[in-house]
Amino acid sequence: MVAALASEEMTSTCHVEASSGSHVYQIAGYSLTQGMGIGRCLQSSAFTVAGHDWAVVFYPDGHGVNEDADHVSVFLTLLSDTAGPEDKDGGAVRAHIDFGLVDQRRSPPVIKKESRLSYSFASRGASAGYARFMSKAEVESSGLVHGDCLAVRCMVHVLRVREGEAAGTVAAAVPQAGVLTTAYRHVATKTWPALRQRFGTPEWIAFLLELLLRCLMVYVNRRLREDDDDGCRRRRARGRCRCKCGCCCCKA
Repeated sequence: MVAALASEEMTSTCHVEASSGSHVYQIAGYSLTQGMGIGRCLQSSAFTVAGHDWAVVFYPDGHGVNEDADHVSVFLTLLSDTAGPEDKDGGAVRAHIDFGLVDQRRSPPVIKKESRLSYSFASRGASAGYARFMSKAEVESSGLVHGDCLAVRCMVHVLRVREGEAAGTVAAAVPQAGVLTTAYRHVATKTWPALRQRFGTPEWIAFLLELLLRCLMVYVNRRLREDDDDGCRRRRARGRCRCKCGCCCCKA
């Protein structure tokens, strides 16, 4: 009988890691920024997260079109090259970004109007953010401008994906009789679509071919053995069996 074949299931793991950091950009004299003009911005000092330099960019009169003029815009800009100390492949910097306005009247300060986005920074100078983050009227009526100071908080989570090696294999015996019976039933009933769906993958085709070859080898070896036994019996009957193959007639 053919020994059960073993199927191997490979397992691999990728590790997604995040390096996080935050920066609070305080805009003192916020009322004086009104009327700067669409597309005019204020930029924070640089801060570092995951080996990359960043800056918060704030547009008091909107980012770039007339429809943004009644909103404040806020963006995060990558100031350094994408290949930082923690990057080995030199690819884009992937990050989750949380923007929020700080309620400075409370201790500790509370983050209001928080929004998250995800972005891949492909090169130095790339930016991501909201052109219509919050309307000017909402900013002024929210009480978030405390002492004519508006505080914008930006939390950056830089993602790194580290591919792992195959963690191991799980070997399981494949019940050959059931597999062959199922395949034979589909062939006998000519249910070709079901046969193709069940055994049409390259893995199953390779498995069935190997299984059939092993069965054929066992069958051929058995027939050869039977032919040897018959030949020994005939030679034994004639007194000429000297093959010493160990069969029953040679031992007699």
